[in-house]
Amino acid sequence: MRLLGLSLLLLLSPSAGAAPVILPHDEYMPADTSGLRQDKPEQILFQVEQYRLLFASEQRPGVASSAPEASSHLFLQGRSLLTSSPVQQAEVRFVPPGTALRPARLDGRTQTLLLTYPDSMLPVLLQQLSSPGAEFVQARFYGNGLIWADIHSEASAARR
Repeated sequence: MRLLGLSLLLLLSPSAGAAPVILPHDEYMPADTSGLRQDKPEQILFQVEQYRLLFASEQRPGVASSAPEASSHLFLQGRSLLTSSPVQQAEVRFVPPGTALRPARLDGRTQTLLLTYPDSMLPVLLQQLSSPGAEFVQARFYGNGLIWADIHSEASAARR
């Protein structure tokens, strides 16, 4: 009897028979091996139309070390592919090895998606952006706290 009650509970549960959530650009996502992408996230998705690169150094007054800090930033702008999302720009900050990566987040004041990647990704990303084909920036913020963010290319035929 207990097994029958549990079976009925699972069948009547809203998530048990629910169809998977289908979102634009799902085909570019890797498999959800951890099973955490179950609800419909807040999604940001835009096609990159232009980018600019910034290398900077900064010397802060009153800081004990006399060495300036250097930084690399990639600014991506484009057009949103979702009517529900006005976000059309991202700032990618590259950090040296050993620096903790921060999760993607949205600056609500400027409507800019903020991403952090290791320095080693900069040449790969620049090569990706200079290759033929469309590039996209995507972020997904799930209700359970999972955050996914990527910069991906459209599918293209392999060169021979």
